[in-house]
Amino acid sequence: MFNPYEVMYDSVMDVYRYQDKKDDAGFDASGESLVASSVKCRYSISNQGTAGSPVPSLQAANQLFCGLETDIREGDKVVVTLRNGRKVKLRVGEAHPYSFQYQCRVERDEKA
Repeated sequence: MFNPYEVMYDSVMDVYRYQDKKDDAGFDASGESLVASSVKCRYSISNQGTAGSPVPSLQAANQLFCGLETDIREGDKVVVTLRNGRKVKLRVGEAHPYSFQYQCRVERDEKA
């Protein structure tokens, strides 16, 4: 299916997910596995300031957009390579499928 929003995807991402697997000794273990690599995406940051009392606050709403063919789920770790080469590590929250793309809430994951 043609995705008209794909022209705005200016970054690429790698998607990692915890999966059950066997270690070298044959025992069950879970670990992060690469699910998809070099997937086109767009990472959007929008900050909103509120002039509340007693202290003003700042809320960030980070979003990630990618095509519907992408295997992405809540809880996945995503490493986005921005167009300037900088890498951002994110954790995926809710993923909403729309007509042509997923819109995912994401949070920065500095520990990833």
